[in-house]
Amino acid sequence: MPDEKDAQPMDSQEALRMLDDARSRLRTAIWALHGMHQDISALTIDDLADIEHLLTEILDHALTPSYETISQVLGAGSDGAVTTH
Repeated sequence: MPDEKDAQPMDSQEALRMLDDARSRLRTAIWALHGMHQDISALTIDDLADIEHLLTEILDHALTPSYETISQVLGAGSDGAVTTH
């Protein structure tokens, strides 16, 4: 991730577009998980790793920057730290 001092401010329309993209991608993850629990024997470690990667990507590249932008627009603090690995 770029340093905060190097980051360009995102406008609110871009933040909303990213949130909409995140919602769509989360629906895909939910759909995949629903299919996996229908046939748990088909679930592999790679499937779980793919879901983890997808969710981490959504958090890091869509939800976090959008949250920070919306927080700035609303004048709220951004203290909702999330740990990922």
